[in-house]
Amino acid sequence: MQTTPTTSSAPGPSRLSEERQRTIFAAVRELLEDVGFEALTMDMVSAKARTSKATLYRRWKHKTQLVAAALEQSERIRIDAVDTGTLAGDLDEVAVRAGEDGGRSARLLSSLAHAVRGDRHLAEALRRHVIERHLDALRLMLCRAVKRGEVSEDCPAVAYFPQLVLGAMLSQRAVTGADPDTACLRAYFRCVVLPSLDHRPR
Repeated sequence: MQTTPTTSSAPGPSRLSEERQRTIFAAVRELLEDVGFEALTMDMVSAKARTSKATLYRRWKHKTQLVAAALEQSERIRIDAVDTGTLAGDLDEVAVRAGEDGGRSARLLSSLAHAVRGDRHLAEALRRHVIERHLDALRLMLCRAVKRGEVSEDCPAVAYFPQLVLGAMLSQRAVTGADPDTACLRAYFRCVVLPSLDHRPR
């Protein structure tokens, strides 16, 4: 198995402005979508972000560190900010935000899918900075629905709610060849996810 340095994204000796960091991280994410993790190089990031390699290496000693930092600061779909007062409303809003994302999150994860098999540091960064944040937000969403009486906590499908929602958001392109869109996700949530929970509107 490939061994790489730690993925800690803690600040290094070189101080970069927030705007400069955003430019670098945006370049990393675009390159991940275009060429994938294995082909991505610090030279590519340097050229795309129009910054020196020395600047990159002073802050991030290896591309895995840089990718981990870019994942942590990525403009992900903000599920954690969704709270409409009903589970159906929350899922509708998730569908809207996923549609507005235009499949960028799905393409980013797809570009990393092969690389994480041989790089445990990258796999951990992906799980911690992307997947777990989404799953935690979905668990909280469902917890609110249970407290409101919309869903029974004894429903067998409760344990699978986060996977049902996140899986639909991230796998549609792989299954259908099309990026997630609001109408398709909204229909899936209403026809599959809510019925599986024996949802009781309030």
